Amino acid sequence: MPLIKFNPAFSYQVNYLLLCIAWNVAGVILIRNGEPALGPTASLVTVGILAGFIVLLFLGAWRWPKFYAVVTVVLMLVAYKAVIPAFTQDPALWPSELWRLGGGVLNGLGAAVSMWGLLLWWRWYKKQAEIEAEADAG
Repeated sequence: MPLIKFNPAFSYQVNYLLLCIAWNVAGVILIRNGEPALGPTASLVTVGILAGFIVLLFLGAWRWPKFYAVVTVVLMLVAYKAVIPAFTQDPALWPSELWRLGGGVLNGLGAAVSMWGLLLWWRWYKKQAEIEAEADAG
């Protein structure tokens, strides 16, 4: 069974990345209109990187499950690293306290669903190993 059918966390990871893309696009639009972004960073380069993560997750979940695990670990670390500034940087970098906390929560959820995805990948990987061992023994 392909990993993509076994791992419901995959869709949450993709949704997290899509929300991050929307956040950055909104920030770029706000900056171009002379208004402050939703957070301290917003760029189209980041949008491209986030879209690349979606492609890599799809490729990993569909064709190369070990690659999915590596991409998920990287995504988990990046999301976790993005949580910290919401609570350590100057609150004036966000338009309001709500946006600051929203960014922290969004990235915290991204780290959490990536951890969940990694756990489900590990369970799938162990199950596949058992299936292969039974096939070799039979």
